Amino acid sequence: MEADGLFVYGTLREGGRFRAWLERTHPEGTTAAWMPGRLFHLPGEGFPAAVAGPEPEGNPPGPGWILGEFVGYEDEADLARALEDLDALEEVAEGLFVRRVVPVRLEGHLRYGAWAWLFPEDRLPRLEREAIEVPDGDGSAYF
Repeated sequence: MEADGLFVYGTLREGGRFRAWLERTHPEGTTAAWMPGRLFHLPGEGFPAAVAGPEPEGNPPGPGWILGEFVGYEDEADLARALEDLDALEEVAEGLFVRRVVPVRLEGHLRYGAWAWLFPEDRLPRLEREAIEVPDGDGSAYF
């Protein structure tokens, strides 16, 4: 699956404390979107963590969907520059998050591929023990 933009679900979303970091990458626009997976709040760290999951049978919103924003860029070069910049914030080189292409759904159920920063799936047991799961997939109350 190719990526057409970014999917942001936490501190980079509208109202999040790192939204200015996203804005400095000059996105072309944003719209509400959902990705399949589970969302957790990490109270000690102050940011959310998503783990990708299988696409639920029902359409979003609902169980198994994470609410966020699809962020588009004018061309592939702009997207590549944004990824390089945002990888530093998400501490990809340090192994905090991994960047993967995930399927997302926009309003009207349009489907796209988007880059997202996720917790590796092998950390799911730790998240289940130490974090707060956000059952409705909307982490806006935590950032």
